[in-house]
Amino acid sequence: MAHRSRANRNEIPGYVPKPSRDDRRQQHRATRHATHQVLHSFEDPDDVVLPETRGSKPTPLSVTPAEPEPRRFRVWKTKFWKRRDNYQDTKAAMDAAWPVITPKQLPD
Repeated sequence: MAHRSRANRNEIPGYVPKPSRDDRRQQHRATRHATHQVLHSFEDPDDVVLPETRGSKPTPLSVTPAEPEPRRFRVWKTKFWKRRDNYQDTKAAMDAAWPVITPKQLPD
């Protein structure tokens, strides 16, 4: 199935298949090599401005990351028998919320 999908994708105009693993390895090595050459050509490391690589975005310094919400207890991940006591309490609370109808309120 994967072979058929790849063959069909090649028919799409403008589609460029992913390079092979060896090609990507050589490209990454060439990038690392060029980076090291650039780093050694500067006397002050603060002057170095590296080109942006794919997938990296600079984070703004003024915006601090928000604190993640504390993890909550997820009932839907808990087995029923582990939350059985809470179920009984919840059911009793729901039953207590129903209005009480007296015999005088019933239609004749």
